[in-house]
Amino acid sequence: MPLIRKRRIWWGPVPEATSYVVYVSKDDKIHDPANFLWENTPDIVSRPVLGKTELIVPDEWPEFPKEPGTYHIGIVSRDDAGNQSDPFLLSGLFKFLAPPAPPKGGIESLPLVDSTMRQGRTIIRRSLEEMRGNEEVRDAYLGNRTSKGEVID
Repeated sequence: MPLIRKRRIWWGPVPEATSYVVYVSKDDKIHDPANFLWENTPDIVSRPVLGKTELIVPDEWPEFPKEPGTYHIGIVSRDDAGNQSDPFLLSGLFKFLAPPAPPKGGIESLPLVDSTMRQGRTIIRRSLEEMRGNEEVRDAYLGNRTSKGEVID
């Protein structure tokens, strides 16, 4: 089962409120108080919330849209008579889909030769670095001197 990161939608408590309603839509104009019709607003999903000031999505709101994108949230306070406030507005990026698994893979045994060759190269490189400052080795390599130090023309 893929790991999906949950999102917490929260808001501050209102002393006069007995509940809250959270609305979600992809359209940012839908929550405009002049157009907002609470539960009757087309293309909007709502969720009543009692006794707390947060929702964990998607766990506590399975109807929350699954399509990835930016969603606009409106949260209203409701009193015991059913009156509702204008919405408090939020927006955020939501994505409740995991990426696909890698298409292929495997486990391979690697030859020991590669490891041995790598160790040999390291030993040779260190030896060369140690010899770099040695004039006798340099001259012997370039052919200018004999092993006894005599110059050859």
